[in-house]
Amino acid sequence: MATRRCVLLFSRPAEAEVRAKALPGAEDLFRATGERLADAVLALGDVDLVQPPQRGTTFAERLGHAIDDTRALGYSEIVAVPGDVPGLGDAQLRAAFRALEDSEVVLGPCPDGGVYLIGCRGPIERLFRGVRWRTGHVLADLRARATAATVLAPLSDLDRRGDLAALEGDPTLPPDLRALIRSIRVPRVVHRGDTTDRLPSFLSSAPDRPRGPPASFPLS
Repeated sequence: MATRRCVLLFSRPAEAEVRAKALPGAEDLFRATGERLADAVLALGDVDLVQPPQRGTTFAERLGHAIDDTRALGYSEIVAVPGDVPGLGDAQLRAAFRALEDSEVVLGPCPDGGVYLIGCRGPIERLFRGVRWRTGHVLADLRARATAATVLAPLSDLDRRGDLAALEGDPTLPPDLRALIRSIRVPRVVHRGDTTDRLPSFLSSAPDRPRGPPASFPLS
């Protein structure tokens, strides 16, 4: 029986990310980041992209349930990623799945002590137990529980406005993403009476779309 592999996207809609992180005008950046991830999964050829509905009251519960629900769909190799890492592409995903051929766990570290990727082949109950999620201790806690984990090269995520400068200076990012990042860092001023310019997108953005993606949709 062939191994079924997937990338699990554990993310909020773009509008919700903007509000949670106080980054007005960043909707297009989060959408473009998601599109880049979808293209990266498509490039892998034999990997599906999965985004199950989130359930649970805490971050740990929601992430744990998302992985369990994805495994229940028949996937034996799961790489979970968020939607706020502009630099994440097919190179990191390929490296993660290669690592899972020999390792039970693979981790993608962020410079702030968090992780941008968790790959696993086995149960995650012991791996996740006691992890101080959403702090600078996440990577250390996970490595303490999975001492043989493969650790990938680091990537920066976007948690707050202060992260934008480092991301804009990342030469590995595509030019279109770097331009979007700069537009958030240096927003265009709309002068009173200037009818030729549109209002900034965050002033006219729609409310959150209801969650309702299919549990799994193959891209291959």
